Amino acid sequence: MANDPMRILKADHREVEKLLDRLADSEEGAEREQMVEELVTKLSAHMDAEESIVYPPVKSSVGAEDEEEAQIEHGLAREGLDKVQQMVEMPGFGAAVEMLKGGISHHVEEEETQLLPELKENLEPEEWLAIGDALIEAKKAAGLPVPQPPRRRSTKRTKSTKAKAKARA
Repeated sequence: MANDPMRILKADHREVEKLLDRLADSEEGAEREQMVEELVTKLSAHMDAEESIVYPPVKSSVGAEDEEEAQIEHGLAREGLDKVQQMVEMPGFGAAVEMLKGGISHHVEEEETQLLPELKENLEPEEWLAIGDALIEAKKAAGLPVPQPPRRRSTKRTKSTKAKAKARA
């Protein structure tokens, strides 16, 4: 399932988490400014895609209250992004990043463990995959890379490698 929405959104979430970790430990200067710009671009595109592609079926298939909460959390994330941008060269930048990380971590946890699994359960498989297709198109339109599915390793190769290791021992 190449265009599984859960895989696409989780890849975005992990990428943003890594970027926030790097930002929290960054020193003032051009590299930090570039990372903030990258964060704003990627997180804004991600939130825009979720709001236009994922949240409408959440509202109709999971519940309006869940959709509203997710929208509010995105609003808080945007406020946090604004604060991070304002403080890029100021003392307290790390605290602003940590506050943003906290809000995003809460949102991601709910989205990955509750909202998206429930949405998937309530949709037909082709509807679920259509969301993935639309997310891919949104990423392309925003000029962002599309996450590739993980490569699956052959179990035969794994067993063979283990057998060879035992034979050498």
